[in-house]
Amino acid sequence: MFPLLALSTEIYFWIATLVIVVLTVYFWHKFSIHNWKNVTARFSLIIMIQCLALASMGITINRSGEFYDSWSDLFGAQAQYQKIAISAATLSQISLKDLAGATHTKGGSLIFRKVIKGEKSGIANVVYVVASPKLAIQLASPSHSLGNNYQVIELFPGTPGVPQTWIGTLDGISTMEDLENAGRIPPTLAVIPAINVEPGQDTECMNFVGGAKVETWITADMKTFMQTFMGIDNRLWSSFGYSTGGWCAAEVAVLHQDQYSQGVSLAGYFKPLLSVGLSKREKNYLSSRYDLVSHLIKGPRNTKIMIIASVKDRFANSSAQQFMTSALPLIPIKYVPIPTGGHNIGVWKPFVASGFLWISGANDLLLPAPSGTSSLQPTPSVSGSPK
Repeated sequence: MFPLLALSTEIYFWIATLVIVVLTVYFWHKFSIHNWKNVTARFSLIIMIQCLALASMGITINRSGEFYDSWSDLFGAQAQYQKIAISAATLSQISLKDLAGATHTKGGSLIFRKVIKGEKSGIANVVYVVASPKLAIQLASPSHSLGNNYQVIELFPGTPGVPQTWIGTLDGISTMEDLENAGRIPPTLAVIPAINVEPGQDTECMNFVGGAKVETWITADMKTFMQTFMGIDNRLWSSFGYSTGGWCAAEVAVLHQDQYSQGVSLAGYFKPLLSVGLSKREKNYLSSRYDLVSHLIKGPRNTKIMIIASVKDRFANSSAQQFMTSALPLIPIKYVPIPTGGHNIGVWKPFVASGFLWISGANDLLLPAPSGTSSLQPTPSVSGSPK
């Protein structure tokens, strides 16, 4: 009735807050006599106003950043996905029904939303697939074939966060469309899985002993899903994520070089942030399993990383600097420092185009103009090793 990300829900909550405030002020004199009933009424009204104001502010912030997709996602009630998810065994290749039910963007892309159950992880959750404008035209043909000229990019949101952030607030898909229409990148198939799949837990795209297998969900399960649903071949993918998703992008690019050839970390970090509730034994296991530099030292090293981080974002940039110190002798790393801003989508959005261009092999990356405006200009002044 009130979708969490709907503008109507935000308006309703703010109107309700305003109405309660006005009514409280108007009828406050009726509670002037000091007895327990009036004291209770005054206290209850004050608490109600504060709760509604906080809820309204939270809904506004959530709509702005698209951190949670629904009320059930917000309160950690994701069990319904297990009931409606489609398993890989019963999933069929893209059909006319899928095409008819897809969302058409203004730029000409097709967006498919599926709730699937991972064949190997057992995780049931949402996955979005975006076919760029040229691929959308090919899918509309009688064969529904992608052809051979396309690239596959897996996009990761942050935590908290939902896949739709790439489609909405971050302008990732519209940026991809503009670059493709300008002939700067090839036709692109983007797969955007949910990564916040355990209620109330930040799993950081890792596999836990006896617990959630999120790493398996975003790698092996996504590959099976894309091969079954979209009919893709075994070509290597690229990964691209922001914040926690930046860590996920680096993680899969290093640990799964049989599936990914490169990764872009936008304001990400390079070591997992282990929860305080984990046992010492599990922390030791996870620290060892997800030590990216250690994996690169042992090999293979057939991967590349692009790091985009604000120099004022002390956490992300410090992690990037530490990683580069150890990893630069081992693999090519492209480092793009953002001179201003902290850890937020407004800072990252202008650099999404740079990530897509680097993935596609461009040498003249589009970076924001020095004046700080939103216009983008080619610039060669990027520190780090060549692509």
